[in-house]
Amino acid sequence: MKITRKIFYFAGIIIFLTGCQTASVKDDIAAREKIAAMPVQIFTILEYARLAPSSHNTQPWEVKIISENEVIIQSDSSRQLSKVDPLARELLQSIGAFWESFRLAALAQGFTCESEILAKNPEDTDIIRIKLVPCEKSNENSLFLMKERATNRKPYSKAELKPVASSLLKEISPGNIFYFTRKSVQGEWLAKCLVSAARKQVYDNEKQEELSRWLRFSRKEAKQKQDGLTPEALGLSGFDSFLWYHFLNQKKAMTISFRNRAVYNAGNQADNCAGFIIITGNDFSTSSLLEAGRQLLRLELKCAELRIAFQPMSQLTEESPWDEELPEYLGIEKPVQFILRLGYSVFSPEPGIRRNIEDFVSISQVKPKSSVVSKGGQSKEEYDGNP
Repeated sequence: MKITRKIFYFAGIIIFLTGCQTASVKDDIAAREKIAAMPVQIFTILEYARLAPSSHNTQPWEVKIISENEVIIQSDSSRQLSKVDPLARELLQSIGAFWESFRLAALAQGFTCESEILAKNPEDTDIIRIKLVPCEKSNENSLFLMKERATNRKPYSKAELKPVASSLLKEISPGNIFYFTRKSVQGEWLAKCLVSAARKQVYDNEKQEELSRWLRFSRKEAKQKQDGLTPEALGLSGFDSFLWYHFLNQKKAMTISFRNRAVYNAGNQADNCAGFIIITGNDFSTSSLLEAGRQLLRLELKCAELRIAFQPMSQLTEESPWDEELPEYLGIEKPVQFILRLGYSVFSPEPGIRRNIEDFVSISQVKPKSSVVSKGGQSKEEYDGNP
């Protein structure tokens, strides 16, 4: 009887594992078929576009391929941070950064983008339609910078930025980018308020619980989901990373000690930097939010080129009353879209994890991968938004 039970037991395990393996094989086959159906130029562009930054690394974009040279960038509302971003402001900014990454990668592959903003409000799913038009290759260095670009959450040197560096950053979008040194009156106010805003946010249970869902406490989860924040992305390494993976979980992220540590880290980061850079926009319309995301991407690529460490610090734009007080205290007439701390650092972080292309792409008209659009001629974008 015992032998019979053991036989059934092991048979059950074999059947279960076989079923899992079959499902995995089917998933792999489906993924390969989807990749094979993608036009090669779009696949290559998306390899770089997917490296764009997003709040909490949620990657709230989807791409619908409608022909061999035309796509629609869509939003994924399931990836919206509904507690800290209830109006989808950061979601649209993230999609704007993805759009700009797509555009730069297309130029490097020999295509301009004729782009049309489709979304009228944040609830719309279809955000931007893009048509690829052949042109001469340009800006190929941006591909290297996209791979190098990474948020650095370590403390930086307090040494001032070189004047030429701060000037180059402001030239990305004159009139929309402002820089304040850490020792300036505005820098002191920003550093102080960032800690207060961080404290208010982490002690809001709903917002902290939302953050915890995007923290990756195991390598297995990080590998499966390919999104969110790993300890490495948060600036942890060595023994600290070991402790994170082996002793922390979503429940412990809600403890007082975990939250206190988060506030301490925010203060340490705000204090240890050269200064803060501000990105503004005309308003909070869909087009302005998308454009702010594009400016952020260009700014971060320039920082990567100049070897300047950066970290978006969004608590002040997410929490009241600071979100409303920012323009007045900084002497800026336009709405503030982003705040980043900048500085020089000896630490070079690895880029964050990203989803595979087949996980966020759908194809409405399947074309063989060999059907590459011929390159030649030149066309002008309908909407560029470059300064």
